[in-house]
This record gives sequence, C-alpha cells and structure tokens, in this order.
Amino acid sequence: MARRSRTQTLILAGVALVVAGAFILRRSGFTPGGPPPFNPADYIDVPAVEAVDAASVVGEQAVVCGQVVNAVFASGTGGQPTFLNLERPYPDQPFDVVIWGRDRDRFHPPPEVAWQGERICVAGPVTTHQGVPRIQVSTPAQIQSDRDGP
Repeated sequence: MARRSRTQTLILAGVALVVAGAFILRRSGFTPGGPPPFNPADYIDVPAVEAVDAASVVGEQAVVCGQVVNAVFASGTGGQPTFLNLERPYPDQPFDVVIWGRDRDRFHPPPEVAWQGERICVAGPVTTHQGVPRIQVSTPAQIQSDRDGP
C-alpha cells in the first residue's frame, strides 16, 4: 500500500476545510450570490402593509401581514417548496410566502402546521411569481404571528 505524501495529506485537509466551511456558511443562511442573511433590524422602521396591498411594495423591503388561509408543503415539486397563502387560497391569493425545502429543517413545527389559520406578518424583499406578490422566507425570524405577541 502506497503512503500519502505530506503534500497530498495537506491538500486533502485543505479541501476538507473548504467543504466544511461552505457547509457551515450554507446552514447559517449564507448562499454565495444569493440574498444576504435576514437581519430583523433592517425592518424596524418599515411600515407593515396588508397582504391585499402587497402589490404596492413589490421591489421593496417590507412587512406584509395577513391570515394564512391555506398552507401546503409541495414535497413532490422541484425545490420542495412550502406555500403559505394569505387571505385567499391558491390560485386566488393576493400574496404568498414561499419556504424552500433546503430551509425546512429550520422550522419546528413545520411551516404548514405552525401557521395554518394564523394571522402572520412576514418581513423581507417583496418579489412576484406569476404576478402574485411574495416573500421568500429562509428563517423563522422572518415570520411573526399574533400568538407570538408584539
């Protein structure tokens, strides 16, 4: 059996450190080229809007509030999204929240259980998907329900 050279061992150790570092960064919410990690302090002075008015804040950082009328974990869909539809059920919802499968393990209980039927406020950049305003959520800190208190 051939022995590894000192150089090969150092290269393998370096690769292992890079892989471990990337894993730790990803688990903490950082994705290269993606949005920065959520910072609640960025939303202290942002006024809240109702879900039915969310179209007025597309492209902005906002807090959007409304009743979760249906919540679905689409485990068979690419990316395994969880959808929280506010005010009206899909396909007529005026606003939705999406939580991708890669972030689900941060939510206990699962999002579709935790907020079903709750009035929630969600903080983040408002985008659209197929004409429907939405916020992509990656951490529970982005969602507050009435039961959580002010």
